[in-house]
Amino acid sequence: MSGGLTDLLKTGFSMFMKVTRPHPSDHPLLFLFLVGGVTPSELRLIREVVSTHKSGTQVLVMSTRLLRPSDVPHLLFSIDRLKPDIGV
Repeated sequence: MSGGLTDLLKTGFSMFMKVTRPHPSDHPLLFLFLVGGVTPSELRLIREVVSTHKSGTQVLVMSTRLLRPSDVPHLLFSIDRLKPDIGV
């Protein structure tokens, strides 16, 4: 997003020049925050994908909770979504 006149001019001129957009692998550290939980198999999948790209980017995975495989069907089907438990 442009912050001022100079940023606006840079954005306008970049239409005529070849400008590369930033990519997550351009940075040495990538934060990945998963809301709702993550399973160990998903963590393994993330590790495998990151290791195959060999970009040198370190990935830090954070989540609200670590899920067991048996938690997933319970969270999908047995909780009433119209009355969420907000801890009150």
